[in-house]
Amino acid sequence: MPIGLSTRRGRAVSLEQGAGPRTARCPACGEPLFVWVETAGYGSREDQVIDRCENCGLVAARAAVPSPDETADALLSARVRRGDRIAIRVDNAASLQAWLGAENWAALRPEGSGIEPTPRAAALILARRGLEVRRIRHLARPGMASMWQTLLNLLTFHRDFASEAASGRLRPGTGRGLAAFSIDAVVTVLAAIPTAFIAVLLEGGAVLAHRGGVIEVQADPLPATD
Repeated sequence: MPIGLSTRRGRAVSLEQGAGPRTARCPACGEPLFVWVETAGYGSREDQVIDRCENCGLVAARAAVPSPDETADALLSARVRRGDRIAIRVDNAASLQAWLGAENWAALRPEGSGIEPTPRAAALILARRGLEVRRIRHLARPGMASMWQTLLNLLTFHRDFASEAASGRLRPGTGRGLAAFSIDAVVTVLAAIPTAFIAVLLEGGAVLAHRGGVIEVQADPLPATD
């Protein structure tokens, strides 16, 4: 579940360039952000440069790296209360599918344009609001759906082909052309069932290894101090 944000501070650099005083900083831990991947789409809406923190693992779209306070506010906007405890569902940037998919990871949706934390990054962000992470749940069903889309993205010319075509945003005469659209349609139909089975196996193993693609972060208020 992407966390939508819209502010950019500084700039990310490659690992080879190294960090400088103007390098964008991770809103979770304050360390430099470095370029991770570039999503290859078929227009400005789909093309994104994705940065990553090498310390806590948080990833963010280059056009939307927020301040620490904005990040905490955005993360908490997705919370659900369960008594004194809160629960927040997010995509996990430390997951198997993030590693496997890279620029084709399903969580890097154009409409998200925000951040995807890791369990460590989420703990650092929530600590700014006086919350302590008590439990991380790796959710199998939504994780399998995301893994399935990630695997399909590895096979098609267009990201999220089925949903984009069904919504009308992608048409045969748009994107990368009629030939690519036709190939994607055939590949999606033929690969849908096999990749679904593979997604269940991969994500099932990832959940057992605590590398699931979708996590629920549960946190309690920190004890009051005198």
